[in-house]
Amino acid sequence: MDRTLFSPAMLEAFKACKRAYQLAYSGAGVASRSASAAAICKRFIMRGLCLVNRGQVATPSQLQKFMGQHWPIDKLSDHPGGRDSATRAFLYAYKTLLNYSATPYRPAGSHIGAVALKVRSRVPNSRVYIEDVFDMVLWYPEEKKLEIVLFHLKPLRGQAVQWPSPSTLVRQHLAERLKVRWPFEKLVLTMIKVGPSEMKESSTTLEESLYRLHWPEIVKCLEEMQDLGEVPAHEGASCAFCRAIEEKMPGRESEARGMQAPISLSA
Repeated sequence: MDRTLFSPAMLEAFKACKRAYQLAYSGAGVASRSASAAAICKRFIMRGLCLVNRGQVATPSQLQKFMGQHWPIDKLSDHPGGRDSATRAFLYAYKTLLNYSATPYRPAGSHIGAVALKVRSRVPNSRVYIEDVFDMVLWYPEEKKLEIVLFHLKPLRGQAVQWPSPSTLVRQHLAERLKVRWPFEKLVLTMIKVGPSEMKESSTTLEESLYRLHWPEIVKCLEEMQDLGEVPAHEGASCAFCRAIEEKMPGRESEARGMQAPISLSA
């Protein structure tokens, strides 16, 4: 398994379980995976949020037009749950986008620098590249502050400030590429949980000292991921991470489909 480009999601999967990471991101694993209904809905909502942040969807009528033209009904028709499940997913997406478009995230003093910005960087002294997409980048010229905004549908998890997650460290590394355009002195990472009736925010100031302390460990993980050999199956108890991937592999997908729950998003 030889790779040169990695994402925060891949790094988090590797840290959780090496075998699950290999199953999910090997050539056979990627080819055999089919997107779940929840994943399809999430991608649609993220696309809608992108348009809201760009000012292309600002009114209920514009949102209704967007939903009518682009709702992925064809991709959801084969998933379990039937018409009722698809209707609930549609209402969840519509109410979530309607709620956000009414009060989009615009802190005082901020200017939208970019929306859905893909950033890629090479890890110094290595053959490895990392890449991520920042849902929104806000620039505060008076404070010389840059804010990276990421949207989520699931509840936000707490994180100890002294122990930034691998994803956070990767995003801090990628943010250095943005200094040419926005010469920031302060970097903030904001996670926003959006939903049909609420919007919760969690912001963290990213410290350079913590980055320098923990980044070498991330580099070691990336190098191991690049040259990862065959990872044997777990002995004894089944691994939840591996099981979730294996159920979508060839020969197991039809069996898993029969036990799969309907779309879990609910309005």
